Parts: sequence; structure tokens; C-alpha cells
Amino acid sequence: MQYLAHKRNDTDGKEELLIDHLNQTAEMAAEFAKSFGYEKIAYEMGKLHDIGKYSEKFQRRINGENITVNHSTAGAITACEHKLVMTAFCISGHHGGLPDFGSNYDMPDSGTFLGKVNDKSIENYSAWETEQPDFEKQIVPEVLKTDEFKNAFLIHMLFSCLVDSDFICTERFMLDDTVSRGGYDDIPVLLERLNAYTAKWGTPTKELNILRSEIQKQCIAAKDSDENLLSLTVPTGGGKTISSLAFALNYAVQDKHKRKRVIYVIPYTSIIEQNAAVFKDALGAENVVEHHSNVTFDPKKTSSETVQRQQLACENWDAPVIVTTAVQFFESLFSNKPSKSRKLHNISDSVIIFDEAQMLPIQYLVPCVKVINELTEICNSTAVLCTATQPSLDKFFGECKGLSNYKISEICRENPEKYAEKFRRTEFVYDGNLDDDELVFRLQNEEQVLCVVNKKEHAKKLFSMLGESEENICLSTHEYPAHRKRSIEKIRNRLNNNLPCKVISTSLIEAGVDLDFKTVYRAISGIDSILQAGGRCNREGKNNRSNSLVHIFDTGEIISCQQKNASVARKIIEKYGSEIYTATAIKEYFDELYYYLKSGNDDDFNYKNIVKKYQRFQFKTVANDFKIIDDNAKTVYIPTEDNKSLISELRSKKYTKNLFRELEQYAVNLYLWEFEKLDGASAIEIVDDEFFILADSKYYSEKTGIIFPDSGLGMGLFVGI
Repeated sequence: MQYLAHKRNDTDGKEELLIDHLNQTAEMAAEFAKSFGYEKIAYEMGKLHDIGKYSEKFQRRINGENITVNHSTAGAITACEHKLVMTAFCISGHHGGLPDFGSNYDMPDSGTFLGKVNDKSIENYSAWETEQPDFEKQIVPEVLKTDEFKNAFLIHMLFSCLVDSDFICTERFMLDDTVSRGGYDDIPVLLERLNAYTAKWGTPTKELNILRSEIQKQCIAAKDSDENLLSLTVPTGGGKTISSLAFALNYAVQDKHKRKRVIYVIPYTSIIEQNAAVFKDALGAENVVEHHSNVTFDPKKTSSETVQRQQLACENWDAPVIVTTAVQFFESLFSNKPSKSRKLHNISDSVIIFDEAQMLPIQYLVPCVKVINELTEICNSTAVLCTATQPSLDKFFGECKGLSNYKISEICRENPEKYAEKFRRTEFVYDGNLDDDELVFRLQNEEQVLCVVNKKEHAKKLFSMLGESEENICLSTHEYPAHRKRSIEKIRNRLNNNLPCKVISTSLIEAGVDLDFKTVYRAISGIDSILQAGGRCNREGKNNRSNSLVHIFDTGEIISCQQKNASVARKIIEKYGSEIYTATAIKEYFDELYYYLKSGNDDDFNYKNIVKKYQRFQFKTVANDFKIIDDNAKTVYIPTEDNKSLISELRSKKYTKNLFRELEQYAVNLYLWEFEKLDGASAIEIVDDEFFILADSKYYSEKTGIIFPDSGLGMGLFVGI
């Protein structure tokens, strides 16, 4: 009997032998696992993962019978018989996701690992031994490490190798090798392109450009570093985007490093396209893949080989340069789903730049630090914590490494205080309490001013008080991404043309949005946020520093999770005054903040006890609990003139990957209580019980985004604008 793995019933009826699929998957999985030295175990996973398909019942199913067969548990049972724990875990979840470990009392339908491998009702699959008679003699025993977190991490990486090789091998057969993967330039070619790109700038003559060139040279000089964990502290305006890329590519081509790709992890989707555009300009758009919630692929261009490759690279990150968000990066590392996990093995052999590292999620700081540490220790990757306001993470990484006095190595070592002072273009002023009337009065008397507040509703209220004018603009995440993008472009044009421009925004504007205001107001928050807001003031150094003021003010409008940050910031402001930008002040702020949070016992940087659950192989539970963005949020799509056809496809339930990528440009994420307000006003259209469309246009303004029925902001002002 010939045992089949796949059959193309809907096309030409072509059949794939099961033994061929197992061998191909095993060889590819082994290749994927080479970077962390587990190729033999990955090979065994590939050989065993689908042996349940040797059952007579499954062969009847693949030949057309309408029957259900569990084929993924057989390989896990066989792996357990040979004491291959990691192999068994990966195989048990290669379709439905990595399960929780469970207990010996769990039944097969419990979904746990032990429930699955104790299943006595699995169809007979013994024919696998006939087709692979020598395999059992070659099995390499697994040796678990004493560090339980490392074991769990290795299971995740091996799981990635298995599911990605399984996906790709199946894809190749089902689509007859018509899918074009790869085809990118390699790292040495990208370095040549970057050098040609920066050479166009010539020899710098202005002071700030000379300093930027110095910083870039230090980054290039660090290419021989033997450290796998580094920091890059560059003041706002110091050119860290290109300098960090220069480090990454120069480091990656060294024979002793040989990194395969560069991964940029950025905190906000609002700035990711801006950074990706710089990389594409320097390296070629075909070599840079954006993977985040706002990325779109034009369906009209899906025949383009480049677009197809970028779509596929989003699935497994096999491009040389990946630009993604912290949410996508860390939630993937803790996900149990095959579709999200398949990219993980490609984080190996990478240089990973964590842009704005001070924004690593505090509530999950310990699990995030631990996975970064594993990537650098196990997976031959190099991590760079890149920021103008370097957080005090030495202790956290030291605890991972068992080193009490551990110090992260800094790339830019030449007198960092000199650069902080030279790139200082503003004066910080603490104004104490400002009520809304006084604040708006001040803003009205400014020509080009940015005011950053902590709450979306506060931003809308201040915008309403400013009055309707072309020069007044509001930014918040209550606006869909395409709307915000238009607004930011409008702001940039007004600033560049020296037109009046008054912007009220939430913190989304702070990290990396390249705008240059004459004056900035920042509601009290953490020192890092204040300094980031200050980076939008006199950004190009065109004005006198003494006249470029960043006003820090107190307000009753502060989010509860920011109370401690603001409290510590007040102490630092009281002590350092206008010198809060110095490395000493920043270090003291983070040291004090982390101590404050730790001693409070309500936030130990390990929310929902992720680390303990992970170490106990509670993979499904961890995936559900590790949510940087509130899991209760609801995505609502906003109908516009531009997206009529997309909304029509959604209503017609013509679901495709391209559809949802395109619709992300028109999506607003709402907290559950916000969603319920709109739903209570019959403003939400529900499609298929899980997709939501704003049904009434009066609840969305092209000035402020989502409007709630009881917002009290004067709905008449916004309707139809």
C-alpha cells in the first residue's frame, strides 16, 4: 500500500507520498534548527510529526471519505515512548497549537499535552515502522536543561522549525512550487547599498551633522564586539536610525558573527512606516518587510513577485530586514499558535534592534528580558537596546545570567554626556498646575505648538476648546491609521511652510514622529515620555535654544497606570530642574521607578505570573495571558469613500488575508466599555458575530475620530466635518 500525505483533489489529483513529506519536512526543520544546535532533534520531529497518517482510516479520508481523523497525536505518543519530551510537545501542537502540560488525570478531549498522549483510542499507525525501519535505531536522546525557562523556550523554537517546514513543504506540493520565496539580496550587498546611500551626504560641515557622523563611525567601529547584548544611547536628533542600521549590517558581515538578517522592533505602528521608508530608500524596497497591524498589500499588485514574497515573508520573517512592532514581536514569542510561531526560528542568527527600548512593556518586563536573553545566549542573535533615554535594565539581565554586577556594553562610548549637551535644542520648564482654560489660552497665543496629554478624551476636549480652524489638529488612536497619516502629513506641510499649527495629541506622536515645533507642552508623565515629547521641539535646531521651550505641566487628567511614573518624574524634576535630559537624571529616574514599582508589590514586572507558567509548560495559558494590548479591545472598521469595496467584501463574508490587511488602515481599537457605548447607541454593525463596522457616520469625525454618545464634547460641532 502507498501511504499518502496530501492529494490535490480540487485540481489534478496529484498525490504526495507520506514518506516523501516526512523526509522533506525533517530535512528542512533540521536546517532551520542549526543556528541553535538542535538540528538532530528537529529532524526527528519532522520524521515523526505526521506518522498518524499511516492509519488506514486517514488514508480513506485522504481518498475522499468524509470522516474525521486525529493524525497529530500519534507522533507525540511515539516520541513519549522514546522519552523525547520536547519532540512530543511540538508534534502534539503542530496543528492546534502548543497545549498546556496538564495532569495525568486529563482526558483526551481536555486539550492538554498529557490528555493527548494518554489517548488510547488513536487509530493504528504501526505501518510507519515498515516505511522507516531504521529510524528508531538512529533516535538521538533529548537532554533537558536544568533551567526550566530555557527548556520552554527551546520547545517554542523547535515548534517554530517544525510548523514552518511543514507549512512550506505542504505549500510546495499543493501549489506545485509556483510560490516564489526568497530572492532577496544578502547582507554584504545590503551593506554596499547602505554605504552608497550615506556617501551621497558627503563630508559634513555643520556641527550637528559632524556629531551624527561621529556617532555613526562609533557604531561601525563596534562591528568587532564579542558581546551579544548591547545598548546604543543616542540623543534625539542624533541619527540613531541610520547609525543603528550601520552597526547591524557591519556587525552582521563579520566572519565571527555571520548574522542573516536585521530585525527592527518599534513601539508604535504610528512610526513604523516612517522608519521602514528610510530602510527601503537605503536598501531597496524589495529587501525590507513590514510586519505589523497596519501593513497592506494592494490586491491589484498580487501578481508582482516582490509583493508575493513580502506577503510570504510576513508569515515567517525570511527577508533580510524585518520592521515590526513590540506587540507583534513579543506576543509571537509567547504565542502557542502555529501561524504566529512559525517565524520564531528566523529570529535566530539576527541582529535585533529594539528601538525606543525604554518602552518595553513594564508589566511584562521580566518575561521580555528573559526571551531577549535566550535569543542572545541560545540562538546566536545579537540584541541592541537603542534609545535616547536608556532604561536601567542591567540588573534584570544580570538576574537572567546569574551575574550581580552585570553591565550592558554600550556601543557609543565616546563621552555620551557631550552628545546629550550638543544635541540639546530646548529648555525644559515646569509650570506646575495648569487648568484647561489657562492651557488653551496659552496654546492660542502660540504660532506652532504641540500639546501632548495622557488621555484621548482630554485631547478631544482641549481641541474643542481651541475652536474650529484649519491650523488646529487633533491626533489620537481614536482615529483610524490612514486618517492619522493624513493628519501628520498635513502637520508636516504646515510646519515646513511656516504656517500656524496647533496640535493636540496623545503620546502616539512622541516616539520617532519626525515633526519640528517651536514650542511643546507635555502633561506630567514619565521622564522618558517628557524627553520624547521634547524631541518634537526645535528638532532641526533652527531656533535659539532659550526660546524653544518644553513646558511640563500638572493636570488632573492622568491614566492610573502612569501615576507612579509621574510621581517619580516630579521628584527628578524637583532635583534636576531643566537638566532632566542628562544621563545621570535618566538613570536615577529609572532606578527609582523600578524600585518604587517593585516595592509596591502590585507590579513585579511579571504580570499574571507569566514566567512561572511558562516554566511549567503552560503554553496555551501563557499565550492567552500575555497580551501587551488589552485582549478585551474590539476592532471597529470605519466606512469611508475610499474603502467602500473593502467594506462590501467584509459584509459579503469574502474573507481573505489581503482584505484584512487593507482594512487595518481603517480600523480603530476600542476598549470594551467604549465599544459598549457605541453598541448601546445602535452604532455598531456586527458581521458574522466577530467583525464590527461603524454603522452610523455621526459617531466619527474627520477632526477627532470616534465620538461617543455621551462624550459631552458637543456632537453637533463634529457631525459631518
